[in-house]
Amino acid sequence: MTNTAPDPAEAAAARLAPVVAEVTELRKQMAMLQAQEARAMARADVIAEEWADAADSRSEADFAHRSVAAEFATALRVSDRTVQRQLADSTRLVERFPQTTESLEAGRISFAHARVILEAGERITEPLLIAEYEASVLPYAEAESATRLRPIAKRRAEWFLDETFSERHTAATTKRSVSMQDLDDGMAELHLVAPMVLIHGIHDRLTRMARDVADADTHAIRDAREAVKIAEQQGQDATAARAHLEALLAARRTLDAIRADLVADLLLASDPIGHIGTTDTGLGSIRASVQITVPVLSLIESPADDPFDAVSLTGRGPIDPDMARKLAAHAPGWDRVLTHPISGAVLAVDRYSPSPPMRRLLAVRDQHCRFPGCRQSAARSDIDHTIAWEHGGRTATENMAHLCRRHHTMKHHTPWSVVQKPGGVLEWTSPTGKVYPDHPSSGVYFATDAEFDPAPF
Repeated sequence: MTNTAPDPAEAAAARLAPVVAEVTELRKQMAMLQAQEARAMARADVIAEEWADAADSRSEADFAHRSVAAEFATALRVSDRTVQRQLADSTRLVERFPQTTESLEAGRISFAHARVILEAGERITEPLLIAEYEASVLPYAEAESATRLRPIAKRRAEWFLDETFSERHTAATTKRSVSMQDLDDGMAELHLVAPMVLIHGIHDRLTRMARDVADADTHAIRDAREAVKIAEQQGQDATAARAHLEALLAARRTLDAIRADLVADLLLASDPIGHIGTTDTGLGSIRASVQITVPVLSLIESPADDPFDAVSLTGRGPIDPDMARKLAAHAPGWDRVLTHPISGAVLAVDRYSPSPPMRRLLAVRDQHCRFPGCRQSAARSDIDHTIAWEHGGRTATENMAHLCRRHHTMKHHTPWSVVQKPGGVLEWTSPTGKVYPDHPSSGVYFATDAEFDPAPF
């Protein structure tokens, strides 16, 4: 009788399952305790407010809040300024967002989810509208990561605000700025505040340029290694070749460092002269790329902006409709996204200028890596066959999804498995047997309010 050694992955999964269950339960208990802490701090803030109301002057009222914050700060050994902010945030959470507080106290969401809901909805003033806002985002919050919740919460909050996005954006653009702060070791930091679509376009162009420079550096290092190898094979003195290779390796930069150098080149010389001509790159031809979702009626000049049809920078949040109209007017081609009138699921994408339609549909449907909780953009992810092509999987949208390189390789080299359900839903199964569904962001992002859904036939 032969003894068969247990499969390492199965053995690891059996040991891992109770640990995952333990940590999951601990996180649930932590969320419950954080909700209880928020309620307690809100009560302390009420005490400070009542003390302030009894004060004779504004300065005395301010000292009441400072004193209460200092009481907590000394007991907890933290900054009293931090505590004062926490007291105010706790009061807003408990008093203005009761459904969110209850979900946190039940362990259905984390404190990070609660913070996202609070930040996105803090400008909603009417209690009834806050309740509707909470009801619209909490089911999504209880099923997704906080990072995926953020753009959805921002979009849903637009439905319930008194001012239109255009009005708020116009006011916000007056605050655009560039600031500087000195850092240690002879470094400094430049901070730019500008419209979202411009900032993302700037970052995208810098990233494309940086990748081009990094590729050129990689080719130069490869050629230098080859020169050393040839010199050694031919019995020649390879000292100079090795020195050149070592200099290239020492000067090799991270993508962030290249982006920073390019910003300096562009701002100081109006052209990346520090990189054009020194290596074989195509920096001069690189242009920024951003994707926006524009409801067709938004392309028409209108005195009123419908919050349910907000123009959005994909995966981020609303942008100014006037800017979207200008972008559409000058775009060489644009995607028309057809969505289901009730569920919001993307049904099809077509384009007036030629490009691969399947890739466009998947990019619009997925928006980012489809592993639960991952927010790596579709542009920086691979298109993966859910059922591998070599195993008979079809090259069709219902058998493909975007996966970042990390999760793409994990799918193929670990016991994690995935099945694609109708509507682009991916159902992931972990090595411990847990099942985690991942829904396309577009199905939630484009979904309408039930109150405005068309009546059934």
